[in-house]
Amino acid sequence: MSANHAPALRAMALEVAMTLARYERHVRRLAGTWLDMELYRTVSQEIDKVRLSCAAIPELTAPWTALLVSHADLVYALWYCGNGKQGPAWDAVEHRLEEHLERVDTLARRCVALARIYVEAGP
Repeated sequence: MSANHAPALRAMALEVAMTLARYERHVRRLAGTWLDMELYRTVSQEIDKVRLSCAAIPELTAPWTALLVSHADLVYALWYCGNGKQGPAWDAVEHRLEEHLERVDTLARRCVALARIYVEAGP
């Protein structure tokens, strides 16, 4: 990374952290009110925004990938249980939500840490 890129990378890392804060609030609501399609669209747009921002920052590849897998697992569990099919119990869904929120926190903390590094590397 060159010093010229540091401000842009810092801004992207902070944008990811802010988007994750909104995403977390919405995911918590979604897990409690499944199936709200408008809220689901909001969550989907936010996860796409996180994906696009993380793509420019190689150091976020691993925590982003873990978040994406966790997101898919949570949505699948909500869909499966929400449709009344034989599936994971709601306590298992809650467990997946807790794990997912840990992934959100890990990625957000990594973004903040990188933003600090980019400040030090900046012009």
